[in-house]
Amino acid sequence: MSWLFAVALSVTCCEASAISENEVVASQIAVIVSQNIRPYIEALEGLTSEISRMDGVKEEVFFLDKFEGKALVDLSRKLGEKGFDLFIAIGPHAARFVWKDISSNETPRFYSMVLNPEKVLDILGSEAGIPLNLSTRSQVEMIHAGIPFVKRLGLIFDPEYNLDFFNKAFKEAALINITIIPLVASSRKDIPLVLNDHWKDIDALWFIPDRTVISESIVEYVIKEALFNRIPVIGYNRFFYESGAALAFIFDYREIGRQCAKEAIRLLSEKDVKKTDPVFNVWVNRRVMKSLAIETDGRFAPPLDYGP
Repeated sequence: MSWLFAVALSVTCCEASAISENEVVASQIAVIVSQNIRPYIEALEGLTSEISRMDGVKEEVFFLDKFEGKALVDLSRKLGEKGFDLFIAIGPHAARFVWKDISSNETPRFYSMVLNPEKVLDILGSEAGIPLNLSTRSQVEMIHAGIPFVKRLGLIFDPEYNLDFFNKAFKEAALINITIIPLVASSRKDIPLVLNDHWKDIDALWFIPDRTVISESIVEYVIKEALFNRIPVIGYNRFFYESGAALAFIFDYREIGRQCAKEAIRLLSEKDVKKTDPVFNVWVNRRVMKSLAIETDGRFAPPLDYGP
């Protein structure tokens, strides 16, 4: 499986509040990264770049995939004893480690790059952080703005994992006169049959992060079939866009890293910092829209725009 799962899509675009250098106190930060993969590295680069602009703030980075067994236990003890002023977790494994395994109870903690944080750890739903989710309302509104003719939006998902998302999306879409058509696939072998039975019933096909439905080969196959049936596909990262999706929600991990640094530093002076909306863009694929004879006036409002 590729890093396709690293992305996913909740909420309206919101820029993090800027922190002036005069507001930042001298601080030592421990940055714990789940593993050495591209999305987390890009987020880390954005974070450290932003921290480098803050006088008196220093970070020390720890990659969890370098520690196992006793070494991991020793790391948790070391982090708890060293007197860090702030812990920042990048990725779900790092978030779980920071909240469960580090005993320094008074030290502020912040997470980023975590999909569905409440499922990673119950308490993360209300803790300070930047989840990798976009709200159903925000996504439906962006789809409507990017492909306005869509009235019957097919959503492909496994109910074991995403029934709640479907129910929320159905209600939000109804508010703007869009009907969400459930395309239920409980296994990957169900996907071709489900789609063949419903191409005539939908105006567009919407992919969301779903462990049953998603793999690179499935995405490429379904997009090819959708284009053959003159159906635009909506996806949730650059891979979808490059594979032929008509519209895709895009995260810039470096920007999320910069946003993380700004918001996390606020914890040192403001104890009521909570979850923050992730910055994101929505790319409309001009080439695909043209091939499907879908006309747009091109006058999009941020975060919606034509992709590269």
